[in-house]
Amino acid sequence: MKKVFTKVMGLIVTIGFMFFLSVISTHAQSFIKIARETGVTVKEEGNVKIWEGPVAGKMKPNGSLTGKTIGVLVASEFSDFQAHYIASYASEFGGKVEFLLVDWVKWKFTRPNVKTKGVQGMWGMSIEKKDARYTAKPLKEADSNNYDALVVLGGHSADVMMTEVEVIDFIKAVYNKGAIVGAIGGGSIPLISAGIMNGKMATGNKVVSFMLKKIGTFKNVPVIKDGQVITARNTVDTPDFVRELCKAFDPNFIPKRKGILAGKRVLVIAGEDFEDIELAVPVMEYIYRGAKVILATFIPPMRSRPPMLGLDVVQGNFGMSVPLQEIPLSYYQITKLSEIDMKDFDVVHIPGAFCPWNMIVSGKPVEFLKKAHDAGKIIAAICHGPIAVAAADLVKGKKIAGWLACKDAVKIMGGTYNYDWSAVIDGQIVTGRIPPDVPEFLDAITEAVLIP
Repeated sequence: MKKVFTKVMGLIVTIGFMFFLSVISTHAQSFIKIARETGVTVKEEGNVKIWEGPVAGKMKPNGSLTGKTIGVLVASEFSDFQAHYIASYASEFGGKVEFLLVDWVKWKFTRPNVKTKGVQGMWGMSIEKKDARYTAKPLKEADSNNYDALVVLGGHSADVMMTEVEVIDFIKAVYNKGAIVGAIGGGSIPLISAGIMNGKMATGNKVVSFMLKKIGTFKNVPVIKDGQVITARNTVDTPDFVRELCKAFDPNFIPKRKGILAGKRVLVIAGEDFEDIELAVPVMEYIYRGAKVILATFIPPMRSRPPMLGLDVVQGNFGMSVPLQEIPLSYYQITKLSEIDMKDFDVVHIPGAFCPWNMIVSGKPVEFLKKAHDAGKIIAAICHGPIAVAAADLVKGKKIAGWLACKDAVKIMGGTYNYDWSAVIDGQIVTGRIPPDVPEFLDAITEAVLIP
């Protein structure tokens, strides 16, 4: 009788375990399906998955914003974080993103004060005339009839614009033709000047909340849509803002990535001279997807900005920093890499630019990668990032995506490099090409984490 009971219990446990694996497998399969919904090609070669094709790293053909032109109003001192997140993810959902530059205002320039720099963000990033994710033109050359939505970014940019008649008239013209008008954080300032916020239910940061409470109904929530107007509370709420914009054009839109990484922990190696977009945009999206984010720092062997020596701040390649200027510490934590235990994380994320070289020169971060790999962790690297992975001798026999600067290191250490790959999963190693490929890279990481 005892043997029969034991067999029955064993059968029940086995069936239960198989069911559990089936649920996890289905979840993973469902995510790769989500990743393909944008129209990007994801090729599967055994256990290897490769994001590639003509739309990889560019505006996608499928999505709730397909066929829509999204104007983004910016003057000097715009929010770098918000600008590059919107460039990455509005285009990921099919929107044509066009930055409209208020480039004639000459009284305010980002540090250092150089008048020839043109329109630049608060932390030194610039909006080029054309990028794989967006286009840009002077506002004075724009036609208000060409935009389905107009977004005003936060940062000091909104203050710089609100005194300009051309800006206010443009906002009014876009709104009066029935288009969606939105703002993030303090971006509501020009909308207030245009009279659009009167009587509206809205959110925003402390810069505008006291005014919004007097002229309408203020709610301290991530995002609100009231008629044609969408407002987001602050920079960290930009992912919710983009999804609300999707929903405005497609009532059936479902935010399938929201919370999908709940319970997962991502360790981002924040080394000196990291690539700003490859750290800031992923952190915002990890938070949106529900992951716990840990930024791990190490003592840099060198700094490209001598005045920063001695300060407990890690500087990005353009001007973003750790601690992050626009995202409160309540959303992530900062820890010394030397104090991280293998049980503290599921994924290691390595941004590009010169952070990987600093990892190699320092030595200890590369040893950390080896231990993490031996512990079964996902090792994810983008742009220059695979150089550090190669130095850890983890690319042998692997297919690797990345910026051209990493091709020799990958080949010499036994990997296969191809610039045509936007993102690749090959076992525990996940790699991405360049900043415009951040959405593909993050989807590849998500897929790798969810694979049983």
